[in-house]
Amino acid sequence: ETEMADSVVSSIVSFAVDNLTRLLVDEVNLLSGVKDDITSLRNDLEFMLAFLKNSEGKRNNELVKVTVNQIRQVVFQSEDAIDTYVVKVARHKSLNKLRRCFHCVGHVAMLHEVNAQVKAIKSTLEGIYKNKAIYGIDEMDFKSSGATERAGAEYLQRRRRDVEEKEVVGLVNESNVVIEKLMERDPNLNVVSIIGMGGLGKTTLAKKVYNKDEVKGMFSCCAWSYVSNDYIIRDLLLSLLKCLKPSIVECKDLSVEELKEQLSEWLKGKKYVVVLDDIWKTQVWDELRGAFPNDGNGSRIIITSRLREVALYSRASFVYELPFLDEEASWKLFSKKIFGDKECLCELEPLGRTMATNCKGLPLAIVVLAGLVAKKEQSEREWRRIKSNVNRHLAQDKIVEDVLKLSYDDLPPKLRPCFLYLGMYPEDYEIPVRELLRLWIAEGFIQLDATGTSNAPPEPEDVADSFLDELVERSLVQVASRRSDGGVKTCRVHDLLRDLCILESKENKFMEVCRELDTNKCNPHRMSLQYTTTKFWSTKKDQSHAHTRSLLLFGERIKDQTKVWNQVRNNFKLARVLDMNQAVLCSSPSGLKTLIHIRYLKVKIENFRNSNDVLTSICNLWNLETLYLRLYSGKVDSFTLPAKLWKLKSLRHIYLKYDGISFYKPASVSKMKNGETRVDNLQTLGDLFLDTRVANVLNEGMFPNLKKLTLYGVQIKGEEEELLGKALQCLNKLVTLKLIGIRETPLDPNVFPTSLTKITIRHFFHTDSRFIKTLGKLPNLQILKLFDGEIAEDVNCAAGDFPQLQFLQVKGLRNSGSWKIEQGAMPHIRQCNIPENMLIRD
Repeated sequence: ETEMADSVVSSIVSFAVDNLTRLLVDEVNLLSGVKDDITSLRNDLEFMLAFLKNSEGKRNNELVKVTVNQIRQVVFQSEDAIDTYVVKVARHKSLNKLRRCFHCVGHVAMLHEVNAQVKAIKSTLEGIYKNKAIYGIDEMDFKSSGATERAGAEYLQRRRRDVEEKEVVGLVNESNVVIEKLMERDPNLNVVSIIGMGGLGKTTLAKKVYNKDEVKGMFSCCAWSYVSNDYIIRDLLLSLLKCLKPSIVECKDLSVEELKEQLSEWLKGKKYVVVLDDIWKTQVWDELRGAFPNDGNGSRIIITSRLREVALYSRASFVYELPFLDEEASWKLFSKKIFGDKECLCELEPLGRTMATNCKGLPLAIVVLAGLVAKKEQSEREWRRIKSNVNRHLAQDKIVEDVLKLSYDDLPPKLRPCFLYLGMYPEDYEIPVRELLRLWIAEGFIQLDATGTSNAPPEPEDVADSFLDELVERSLVQVASRRSDGGVKTCRVHDLLRDLCILESKENKFMEVCRELDTNKCNPHRMSLQYTTTKFWSTKKDQSHAHTRSLLLFGERIKDQTKVWNQVRNNFKLARVLDMNQAVLCSSPSGLKTLIHIRYLKVKIENFRNSNDVLTSICNLWNLETLYLRLYSGKVDSFTLPAKLWKLKSLRHIYLKYDGISFYKPASVSKMKNGETRVDNLQTLGDLFLDTRVANVLNEGMFPNLKKLTLYGVQIKGEEEELLGKALQCLNKLVTLKLIGIRETPLDPNVFPTSLTKITIRHFFHTDSRFIKTLGKLPNLQILKLFDGEIAEDVNCAAGDFPQLQFLQVKGLRNSGSWKIEQGAMPHIRQCNIPENMLIRD
């Protein structure tokens, strides 16, 4: 527990250091008078960060826990003091000269106040160092006790075996799949890997296969070893030899290399199957594979792991990803544990099925819950009481939490805050991955300096994407849907893992899930407000959430939006992340421009007039990185992105979306002055109206690193082709292009940037079939989607067309001809979704 707290606090301190460094560079004018003190504070925090990193992996020492909590508290105080000062100074500088004179005395007082706060914080830091010395806390106190951890792991494994192997039934289809792979005629030594989330039954499946008579009959030698995260290679080798030899007394004093030779010699010439259960590190395979001879007799090794990386590293010939149980299988397992071979009472079955389903297909949870239910009275009243809160009853037996926590314990420090952040979302929520990655970046979880020192550092979005992939490969995140390029589009986290996130986050003051805005009940660093009633705000005074840096709202649409916004404006003045979700703002949100620390803003506006007011306020948010502005209106109108918006140098993503609007004109942009500064960081821009001003701004090279662009057609004949060519001319790094409602499409392939890999076109009108030929000339196009339009005449894809295309989707075409694909066209196509009645293959 303390080790987890340490890694989370490390990320908090790291972000604070990064934030202070950024302030010292970017906001030097706002820090006049306190710059030296803040620089000194930052240096102290850097030293504290180094101390925390050196002490990763500590044991559950109360003195150490107190020290870590003190560090966390002093970092929060530092952030509060500096961020509050920056807000006040920014407000002071926004006043006109006359009003600034009247506020001069207040500004001096403000300087004294922040100086006093910084000195107090530095004094606290000194006190922490002194206490460490007084109580004898050093790095050795932070080191884990290997023997203690191994003993705990062995106890947990015994408990898990008692639960899983004796009680889990079924797995017939799963075991048949694995056995079939073991019995393939390939004479080479092959590895079969079983992977999946903790508690899914990987060990149980491996044991079921291992004990099958047909397996025992096929392999003359069978050996099993439980590995674990805290394995000792010598013990692994001895446990394997113990399965094979009648006595291993003579092996006790042998070295590791001699034990490997003994194992290899014993297996030589024999057809064997070896199970290596619960591997956590790839180095296990490096240390053991030399002991397994490949004599061309069809020997096999079975590996179980939570990590896909382990399976891939061992070059497994077959990787079986163990699925979750479906509802029927969950009920059978639940019923078998409680009633054995007897039938469940009819009146209890609906309640029992619901309880089993609430375990979300995790066998370990089903078995543990069934064990608890079996000890209770078999009555509707008692079962209904348990059904009302399944997770709370599961928490009574620590085995489920302990098994799942092993995966969290094994996470590298950089991934822990990313994983804990998943607890911000409600149960069964399908999480949009792109939004999640933007949030991680805004929260400061993605530290680029730790990824390498190459001349071309990776984009934070790419690093965040790799972090998500690693969480998926570690069986901590479930893929709900994938994009056409194979990346994760939406994801989920199992309810029990979500509970673990919430439990650990609350302990570490990382985040909390709240039902109402009441500081007496909930005042965390990050808040997920999951309201069930729209009256979630507090009527009490002094309800400031100044300590809270992130607010995500989840719930139904809120009618009384003004009160909601007033609560946010008044109580979350230092927020960095603000996702208003279903809180639709009917009037212009006053005070938005004062939230200058905002990095991520997602807000829904009632009408277009308010959106212009919002954009004007947003131009003051100089830290803003991601903007989601969703318009909700039935009125036809337009709005304009102001020129001042491009002065936000941190801005990376602009998403403008529209709900409930049948006919509308998307956003345009203000006319730009000559020599306007480039916006180097902007990567995403949409949805924009393809008019003259938009085309001119895009043509001026203001967005040299733009990767994604969405444009809507002008619906005026004779202009679109020229405007589109002008808009795309200077976008040399554009990767994704969406065109919606375009009437005229250019036939010159040189109009399109060669960097394009994905094009989506919707609602196109009577398009010339030669345009498809034009797209076929793009050298790097991998994904093409055509929805709801008309293509005049037949489409002919000749040899050499679409040289890199992998995914083609054609849907909702009207009055269109056939598609003829000649041999040599689309040589790399993996998925082609053209209606069969339209497709002609050569």
